[in-house]
Amino acid sequence: MILVPIFCCAQVNESFSDGNFINNPIWTGDVSNFTVNSNQQLQSNVSIADTSSLFTASESIDNATWECWVKMTINPSSTNNASVIIVSDRTDISKGFNGYFVQVGGSPDEVSLFLQQGTKKTRIISGIDNRTSTDSVKIQIKVTRNAQGWFELLTKLSTDNDFVSVGTVQNLAVKSSSYFGLRFINTKTSGYKYYFDDIVVTGDKTIDKEAPKWTSFVLEQPNTLKLGFSEAMDFSKAAFGVSNAVGNPSSQVVSVDKLSVTLSFNTDFEKGKIYCLEVSGLTDLSGNALAETSRCIGIVEPKDADNLIINEIMVENPVGSLEYIEIFNRSEKLLDLSGMILATRKTDGSLNTGIKIPASTTLLPKSYLALCENADSVRNYHRCPAEANILSTEWSPLNNEKASLVLTNATKDTIYDELSYNVSWHHALVKNPKGVALERINPDLPTQDPASWHSAASEVNYGTPGYKNSQYRSLDEVSAADKFVWADPEAFTPDNDGVNDICMIHYKTDTNGFVANALILTPNGEKVFHLVSNQLLSTEGMLSWDGRTDKGKNVNAGIYVLYFEMFNPQTGARKQSKLPIVVSFR
Repeated sequence: MILVPIFCCAQVNESFSDGNFINNPIWTGDVSNFTVNSNQQLQSNVSIADTSSLFTASESIDNATWECWVKMTINPSSTNNASVIIVSDRTDISKGFNGYFVQVGGSPDEVSLFLQQGTKKTRIISGIDNRTSTDSVKIQIKVTRNAQGWFELLTKLSTDNDFVSVGTVQNLAVKSSSYFGLRFINTKTSGYKYYFDDIVVTGDKTIDKEAPKWTSFVLEQPNTLKLGFSEAMDFSKAAFGVSNAVGNPSSQVVSVDKLSVTLSFNTDFEKGKIYCLEVSGLTDLSGNALAETSRCIGIVEPKDADNLIINEIMVENPVGSLEYIEIFNRSEKLLDLSGMILATRKTDGSLNTGIKIPASTTLLPKSYLALCENADSVRNYHRCPAEANILSTEWSPLNNEKASLVLTNATKDTIYDELSYNVSWHHALVKNPKGVALERINPDLPTQDPASWHSAASEVNYGTPGYKNSQYRSLDEVSAADKFVWADPEAFTPDNDGVNDICMIHYKTDTNGFVANALILTPNGEKVFHLVSNQLLSTEGMLSWDGRTDKGKNVNAGIYVLYFEMFNPQTGARKQSKLPIVVSFR
């Protein structure tokens, strides 16, 4: 009874004193590669080179402590070492797992704490060098973690009087646990030289309060949708419905791990249509509802050269965020971007390796996609709305001053868009362009015209990755029938706050062949800014003024005059107009 309070919250208490590892607690895994020896210790039992593991159930992770005694009668190395897996989401780890483990030995000879995400291993607490460099290692391991994710790793050799702290770190990459485990890697001659004992695990289970997320959404012809999620889901009360008269699924098959579901429908999907799936009643196993309850998809169609454009760039990241590039699909088709490349041109005209768009990346009509190294960092910094489409990928740093950025296919023989940007394109009020994105004012404006671009507004923390630009302006303005040139708005505030930062000067001609000159003047007739000189016009279009002078400085508040003339060299027709434009500041 005296011992009961010590172990009342223990999830695992194992000293192998019962002579087995089958009961109380139950261990599963490579059971034939382990045995309990006469000293009531768990010992390796392998005659060939192998990797072996055992697991028992454990949900401890918050305010938790993990303790284990480990002995190896060899000098450990990269091919001879042991691990105590304190947190794991699965027992079959042959293809990786999500969790944390302490490795004893390896290269170098130390005891270290690792984060594992799938097959990727990251050392988060580096051990004390040569801690395990002897021919026989006997060591006690202790790891603690509080509810805020702070780990401490401690070790105690047989020659130590007390535990020695190896280090501390905060890590929240894995937030729940299902299993505690032991693992050893041996050569042919060391298969009997690993020992484990005195295992005690205490702590609390994480209370899951996070909404689950989609990880995949795939249409398979003729009539199937496959949905993937970030965690196991409860499908018992879920309902699904698809637009365009497809309706509810005729069948649904849930995967064994409850991470995905396959929906089949009686109606086949058709090209040229976008189908929106509405989901209700779907939660994770803790009852947290799916945050995003609607997604749209369609049948992928071939890309044309003018379908995809570069729409926004962050070439010098702010402190606390990252560089990004935004692509816009200005077509009416669902496009597959998988394997496409965002590269920069070398001085000899060839393309660098560039940034590769991940597999299974599709883009809906009239939709945005921002690419960066870490989507969560960019999303959080710019306070993006839920609909912002941001994707993580491997990244190559962009030049802060100028470069030619090329959107091309995987083989780099088709160019979809090319932008030779320059930091001088930023607004005059932007004294330091670090952390300020350049946004295209409208997707239909020419890529290489500096007037097509503007600094992102301060209201959105100087960037709108993955959604509509803060400086977006429509080109579909309608003028009075008797006007051939007009300003919109007639009064604007070029203070880069995202509201009326640009004055759009619209024009229309009654025949082809007109050439224009346009100036911004003071009321006294002094030239302030030269918009265009002898520029051949289309039948209708627009110019823009962002309140700068020809020297790149911001004008003072006041009334200015737009002088606009157009003439047709072939017919001699000429039209002139002077319009007031008011510049003010909030």
